[in-house]
Amino acid sequence: MAKRVPAEQRRGEFIEAAARVIARDGVERATTRRIAEEAGAPLAALHYCFHSKDELLQAVQGYVSRDFASRLPPLPPEARGLKAVIAAHAHRVWERIAAHPEEQVATFELLLRRYRQSQDETDAQAQANLEMYQAWIKSTSSIYAKAAQEAGEPVPTNLQLITQLFIAGIDGLSMLYIASPESTQPAEMLDTLVRSVTSACVYELADAPQ
Repeated sequence: MAKRVPAEQRRGEFIEAAARVIARDGVERATTRRIAEEAGAPLAALHYCFHSKDELLQAVQGYVSRDFASRLPPLPPEARGLKAVIAAHAHRVWERIAAHPEEQVATFELLLRRYRQSQDETDAQAQANLEMYQAWIKSTSSIYAKAAQEAGEPVPTNLQLITQLFIAGIDGLSMLYIASPESTQPAEMLDTLVRSVTSACVYELADAPQ
């Protein structure tokens, strides 16, 4: 008798399988049947976990945005203070992207979906895209604010701006890497990104770090 898989575990397997299929075949060709086959599970099980493909796609968007930080390894204990944490976080984010490029490709596919839909669908997808980036900004800025506060440092007054700069840089680097990994120098580019972000921090004059 086949072992019964708990529903929550099965949901996770379908979400991860969907990300791989979207990265390989695109959103429109990522049918529920293909996703079920990728997950090695019955199609009926997928429809039990998700009532529609749109519901599954929403879960994938949460997986690659809101839940992304939960899949990263812990920050090293020696990373203390904002600058050290920005560097450590950049490297652990990149390690995840390099190990699972299909997640980043799926992200780009989902973000571009709005340009291939009707007006009503486009409006809904534009909101979904906004929520994806808001999730990344919220999780990343909270990591940076916590790092500064725990080290007794001031929090930059432009925290959201430097967070957006960081995310834009990671996205750009990942696109270069996916397009042409052999001609991309991720280590050097990542270090340059970190220097750019840390040098862009702005503080109130009285709070500026010495």
